[in-house]
Amino acid sequence: MEWATQRFQQLDSKKAKRIIDAAVSVFAEKGYDAANTNEIAKAAGIAVGSLFQYFKTKENLFRYVIQQGAGIIETDIGAILKAEISGREKLHRLMLLTVRACQKYPEYQQLYHEITATGNRDFIVDIARELESYAAAGLIKLIKQGRERGDIRTDLPAEILAFTVDNAMVMMQYSLSTPYFKGRAQLYQVAEPNEFAEQMTEILWSALEKRS
Repeated sequence: MEWATQRFQQLDSKKAKRIIDAAVSVFAEKGYDAANTNEIAKAAGIAVGSLFQYFKTKENLFRYVIQQGAGIIETDIGAILKAEISGREKLHRLMLLTVRACQKYPEYQQLYHEITATGNRDFIVDIARELESYAAAGLIKLIKQGRERGDIRTDLPAEILAFTVDNAMVMMQYSLSTPYFKGRAQLYQVAEPNEFAEQMTEILWSALEKRS
């Protein structure tokens, strides 16, 4: 379904980006329910009436924002899965992708945290599940690819191995991008981001690697 109207799709890229950036910022800070379309329009430098010419409802705007963020990450994950590299290197690149996403799109990370932690509307839960389904499928594929190459263990279900990796990635993401989890990570003296990614790769790979 197209969440944006044709009028929005015809906007010049700079104005469209300004509107989406404003929406991401307000949704990330306030959450869906408390976010105000007047505030979003003001931050974007447009009239609220214009905003509703671009997105018929606040829900449509929210869904479009999430869709845009998911598309960025899905493209990068897809490239990693297709690469002709070892399972360990794929895992390492996923860890580094998590770091880069937190550095480049911190408000998207906060927004994702908001919808997974406090989502109390059915459509928000559905959005979260849709995002998580893509990640789950990709990680299960990574595990199965590794098994075909003979470098990932086969004594446990691919799904539980993928679930373990996914949980580690989510906590790593939150630890790099949300205030509470940043503070929590400091209790463990977590390393700087790139070294953190390398350490997480080593820990996870030691759990995934096929025993000789």
